[in-house]
Amino acid sequence: MTVDTHRPIAPKEAAIVEWLLDHAPLGDVTAYRAKPVAELRVVATCDCGCCSLHFEPLGPPHPRPIADAMASYPDGQQAYLLLWGRDGNIVWLEVSDCQPGSSRRVPEIADLRSYEQLGQELLEK
Repeated sequence: MTVDTHRPIAPKEAAIVEWLLDHAPLGDVTAYRAKPVAELRVVATCDCGCCSLHFEPLGPPHPRPIADAMASYPDGQQAYLLLWGRDGNIVWLEVSDCQPGSSRRVPEIADLRSYEQLGQELLEK
């Protein structure tokens, strides 16, 4: 379920979307860069309390994943981020916390990790 809201994307939210496109694409994301991310409008948020954002109503045709990454917070919690797109439009930023009862927070750019970065960090430990 979603909660209707209509507002411009916040700068911190736009920075996360840009980071995902720059660092964690799942294939060619050129079509999703045609429109400036700063012009996205949030049309709905999730009613579960997470910080996922919908930029277009979900519906047919179903969007496809275009970028994904993890947020690793300083307190050890993690969240999975998945950016969805459809027909060259960014549709949804999904943020799913990995721990039950977690903080449901918007990650900072410093918290974001591509899977390659996570793997490298594990090798260095």
